Amino acid sequence: MPSQLTLKDAAPQYLEHLRAAGKNEHTVKTYGRALEVVAGFFGEAKALKALRPADVGRFLKSDALLKKPSGKPRATPTTDQITRVLRMLLEWAQAQGHVAAVAFPQDALPKRRRRQPAQPQETTPQETPPAN
Repeated sequence: MPSQLTLKDAAPQYLEHLRAAGKNEHTVKTYGRALEVVAGFFGEAKALKALRPADVGRFLKSDALLKKPSGKPRATPTTDQITRVLRMLLEWAQAQGHVAAVAFPQDALPKRRRRQPAQPQETTPQETPPAN
């Protein structure tokens, strides 16, 4: 059964997981700032297992994600990064057993490339050079 892990408790655990995985400290700090944006929208007390795809969908369209605190628009790479960090947090939480499924709208999930099965290469018979 998934636990009652909140965003406030999950963020430092996830960041520690990244450190243990050897991520650069700059990356960890950047992800921490991204998670602050997420917690600012949902609230630190929000249980991860209470997140629904519709909730995440509202966040993806919200000013909390799309605008800076000054009201100016965030750059697209920044919003993409915050979105990616939220998805990775939820994937980590699922792997740890804190949530049953990743609460992300299907249309917001990255399009994963499907590996094409290796096609057998046709071999052509090699001509043998004439013997002299």
